[in-house]
Amino acid sequence: MKNIYLNSGSINDVFNDIKSSFEGVLKVSNSEFNLALDCKFFKGNIDLLTFNPAITSIQVKMSFLDDVTVSLESFNNSSIVFAYCNDGNFRHSFGISGEQTNLRNQQSVIITSTKSVNTILHFKKNSIVQFTIIKAETSALKQSADDSLLSNLKNTFLNKQANYIYPDRQCIKIEEMINQLKNKTNKGIPSFALKKEIIESLLLLEIDKNTSPVLKMTQAIKGTVLKQMKQTKKIQRILNQYTLNLQYIKVFSSKNNIFIK
Repeated sequence: MKNIYLNSGSINDVFNDIKSSFEGVLKVSNSEFNLALDCKFFKGNIDLLTFNPAITSIQVKMSFLDDVTVSLESFNNSSIVFAYCNDGNFRHSFGISGEQTNLRNQQSVIITSTKSVNTILHFKKNSIVQFTIIKAETSALKQSADDSLLSNLKNTFLNKQANYIYPDRQCIKIEEMINQLKNKTNKGIPSFALKKEIIESLLLLEIDKNTSPVLKMTQAIKGTVLKQMKQTKKIQRILNQYTLNLQYIKVFSSKNNIFIK
């Protein structure tokens, strides 16, 4: 059995640490990383994409030749992690002795944590596993319109209990998006933009799926009221302008002895 501990740090530091420890081959292109591994414990590939700069996507395809546990330093309490299993299965726990949640093919979990407990991933010998992880870091949230996605993620998922994990079966739309992301193997700006669009659409779908019907109704009513208020203000501006125009015509007409009936 092999136990692996990954320190927190920059993406470059983590990937270079894995590369050095397991004789991997690392390729970096702008915000995309590809790490190929082939050692006595496992072999496969890890692809990483980061943007926004608060959102990171990791795709893993690995064959395990021994029992392996991967310990990840505790997430920030502002982090939200979405994990999607595409093939095989593995288990997750908070701490090495914590309760384990099994993640099977076409299942997903949402993970948040407010306690300093490491996240542990458990992989079985002679298994082939393929999964995708998307991590959103809401501490990067700023007060601007560009942060609406992060703001909605924070409001939807960070009001849970400490060390929250929610397992679920992937809906058809999410499964399709994960497959699209998995099949986009090209590099470069056009491919990067397309992957970014897929990930953002996937997160928006997760927000919608995890928003209660009552809250959706409240938001819809609020949106309708705001729209009506804007329309009322627009009509009021038109009426004010019309009144000013009439006053101007009357003044102009009286000064020039012009009578309008």
